[in-house]
Amino acid sequence: MIKNYFLFLIIGLFGVCLGNEMKYKEGLIPYQKHFMKLLSENDAYVDQFVDRYYTAGTILGYVSKEYDFDSKNKDSKMRWLRYISFFSNQPKMSHFEISLAQDIYTPYSRTNPPDIGDHPYGGYLRLNFGISHRGRSFLEHTTFSLGVVGPYSFAYETQNLIHQLTHNPIFYGWGTQLKNEFIFNIDYQIIKKFYLLNTRYISSDILPALDVALGNADTHFSIGGRWRIGYNLDSDFGVNKVNSSFNGGMPYNDRFSFYVFGGISGRYQARNIFIQGNSFGMPTGIDIEYLIYDGEIGAALLYKGFRIAYTFTHTSKTFASEPSEGHNFGSIELNIAF
Repeated sequence: MIKNYFLFLIIGLFGVCLGNEMKYKEGLIPYQKHFMKLLSENDAYVDQFVDRYYTAGTILGYVSKEYDFDSKNKDSKMRWLRYISFFSNQPKMSHFEISLAQDIYTPYSRTNPPDIGDHPYGGYLRLNFGISHRGRSFLEHTTFSLGVVGPYSFAYETQNLIHQLTHNPIFYGWGTQLKNEFIFNIDYQIIKKFYLLNTRYISSDILPALDVALGNADTHFSIGGRWRIGYNLDSDFGVNKVNSSFNGGMPYNDRFSFYVFGGISGRYQARNIFIQGNSFGMPTGIDIEYLIYDGEIGAALLYKGFRIAYTFTHTSKTFASEPSEGHNFGSIELNIAF
């Protein structure tokens, strides 16, 4: 029943947006700062006594300055990148990203082997290569991920080290984790910005979004969006996440900005290697929930390209035998411009 309410809300979100876009204050100007990007997600950021399912995700990356590949400089060897877009004829600024990411998945129980029907142990280590296009009212991401699941992801070593340093309980079933498998995944996202209110002291907007992923680790289709209210929302398209919701890219001006936000999204997941098991070999026998949702609330502070943000996320059940009604985790984002 709750899942159905969320899906209706998502559909209503897109209906509200139609026809409500207001005129933007300025044209497109490439932002000439580079970024270091750090994202950390963990269920311990919500409850330090919870450690299960999608328990941790980390991204450390570099994001380039913006480039104007739409300029009249037809001799530019990079102009072809403007066509990696569904909006190739619209003016936009573009930047590149390269990042290293790791995800960690564990069962509810710490027994060895895990209980039948519990979430499998799994780790995912990958390099992300991305290009983003920012228009006046849209942000578009295309990300290519190359990596590995299984022992070569070093998820066991990472969790064991952190738990020893923080004096948390050790998980003993990592010998049953997914086998090593090479991963290739592609992800495409598009976010639109519609202003509900835009005054000198307070602004509010709504950011409907679409996300499509294809690969042997994760294949899904997702729609949803965020609602924000605060001061100067002309500085970004929202916060970033590791594994849920949508990525709002980087700040694109030096102005001070602060906002609070909430969001919902619904997802159809056709493939989830961390629940179903490796592509080749014995499947786990665990049934995934094909339709899932997540809800989030959070806050962000920006100034001169620096951004710090926190997001609380609730995700519904991702597999049929999950005993709870979902899972909560927190996200901490730090962006440093230079």
